[in-house]
Amino acid sequence: MVKNRLITGILFLLLGVFIAFGPITVFPVCGVHTMKETATESAGKMDGHNSEGGIQTAGSTGDHTASAAAANKVMKCHWTARAELGTGLVIALLGLLMLIFRSAQIKLGLSIALGLNGILALLIPTVLIGVCGNVKMTCRSLTLPALVILASVVTVAAAANAFYLYHSNRKEQVGT
Repeated sequence: MVKNRLITGILFLLLGVFIAFGPITVFPVCGVHTMKETATESAGKMDGHNSEGGIQTAGSTGDHTASAAAANKVMKCHWTARAELGTGLVIALLGLLMLIFRSAQIKLGLSIALGLNGILALLIPTVLIGVCGNVKMTCRSLTLPALVILASVVTVAAAANAFYLYHSNRKEQVGT
């Protein structure tokens, strides 16, 4: 049982750190596009789509007299990275708690919470917020697959650990 606690705790701690800081460092998202970019560069990068997923019109691609608030265009993938930072830190914290607690019931509850957070980490870049629409953008080609794989590993590992803990706990109760 100590082996399970160490392996799963360290696994979830590392996966949470990768989910939290990966979109910022290892597999970065697009970020903020400034007004210094020309309208053709922005239109080419975004492939005719704005960050909300709508089609850009001729007037929306290059009006450089807009207010300072419109000077920086924050892409959807930037907000995905911010949301994954929080979700990843929660996963890492739950992994740390898996290392600390010895009770099978507490670890079962932590595994269920990890599974639900893994599902949330999977839904953020795919359904809830999303990433840029252009397949040539780094967030679409690098960040999205990495986050999907990491979140899927968290979800499957948490479900397997919960199944293992539930059945090993039942065997202990039947044996006594």
